[in-house]
Amino acid sequence: MPTYSYQCQSCKAEFDRVLRLAEFDEPQFCECGCEDPAKRVIAGSVGFVLRGDGWTGKNIRIKRQMAKRRGHRAGKERGQNMEARGVHLAPNVGGERVDSWADAQKLARSKGKDAGSYDTLVREEQQRGRV
Repeated sequence: MPTYSYQCQSCKAEFDRVLRLAEFDEPQFCECGCEDPAKRVIAGSVGFVLRGDGWTGKNIRIKRQMAKRRGHRAGKERGQNMEARGVHLAPNVGGERVDSWADAQKLARSKGKDAGSYDTLVREEQQRGRV
């Protein structure tokens, strides 16, 4: 129920009343005993917080957060789908294809290039028994 503020016309005392909406238009009287009804006062600053899940501001914020999460997830899924389609690296050095990653590493060293990036690929190839 809303709280309404009133000011007595006789003694100028201010008081609050918690009233149902049906009682909003009924005259309110001060405790001083005067016969004049009190005048309703408009409150200067009313601070209230809309709590709960049904309020627009919270829903908009949650929508943004969920869209951001879906965007991150979609990026990850695209990467996983490319792996699932059989997309893989072919052993090569500067566009020159070779039969294995070990051969690519040897060719890179012979051309004076850094061959350190081939180490993990050579190890994986050896574990699978290709060499």
